[in-house]
Amino acid sequence: MIDGKRVIAVVPARSGSKGIVDKNMRLLAGTSLIGWAGKTLASVAIVDVRIISTDSARYATEGERHGLSAPFLRPAGLSTDSASSVDTLRHAVSTMEQITGAPFDIVLVVEPTSPLRLPTDIERAARLLHSSGADSVVTVSPLSAKAHPHKILTVHEGRLDYFMPEGRSVVARQTLPPLFWRNGVCYALTRRCLFDLGVIIGPNSRAEVIDHPVANIDEPWELELAELGFPLPGINLD
Repeated sequence: MIDGKRVIAVVPARSGSKGIVDKNMRLLAGTSLIGWAGKTLASVAIVDVRIISTDSARYATEGERHGLSAPFLRPAGLSTDSASSVDTLRHAVSTMEQITGAPFDIVLVVEPTSPLRLPTDIERAARLLHSSGADSVVTVSPLSAKAHPHKILTVHEGRLDYFMPEGRSVVARQTLPPLFWRNGVCYALTRRCLFDLGVIIGPNSRAEVIDHPVANIDEPWELELAELGFPLPGINLD
C-alpha cells in the first residue's frame, strides 16, 4: 500500500510460448522465470496482493511455490497469441477485486521474462506513478548507440542505404540523441488507465530508467546471457 492506495502485482504467464517452449518455466540459477518474479515481488513491501495470471495449472502451482496467489486460471479466450494484454489484466484485477471485496488503485505488471529486475526497480516505478499523478510508468533502459535508428541500414536488391536520412549526418555516436527501450521490468498503471482508458501506457506516462543490466528473454541465447546476472541483490533466496 502507498499512502492508503491498494497495490496489486500481476505476473502474466501463459503457457503457449512459441520462441522458447515452456519459456516461463525455464530455469535460471536453479529457479524458474516464474519463481524469480515471485521471489522479487516478495521483497516489495508496498504490494498488497501478488498473483499469477496463467492458463496452466502447473504454472499456477509454480507461482504458489514462490509466493504468488493463484485463485483462478485464465480463460482460454485470454490465452491465445492474439489475446489483448489489457483484457487479460482487466480479468485478473477485477477477479481479485471480487475475491478481496475492494478495488485496487495501482496495478503492477511484472513479466517473468525480465528476471534481472530488483525489488527497488518495482517500488520506484510504483512510487513514481503515485507521486507524479501519471496514468502509467514504464521501466526503460538506455538504447545502445549501435541500435540507434540513425545508425540502422537497409538493404534493397543488394543496395545499402540509411533507414533514416538523418543517419548520413552522424559523425560520432556521442552526438546521437538518447533513446530508450522497454525492458519489461515493470509497468505501473492506475486503475483508471486500465479500466477507463483501456491502455497499459497512458497518454500521461512517465519513464523509470533502469541503470543496471537487464535481460528481456525472447530467444534461447538470452537465457544464457541472463545467467551472468545472478545472484540478485535484495532478494530473499530462501
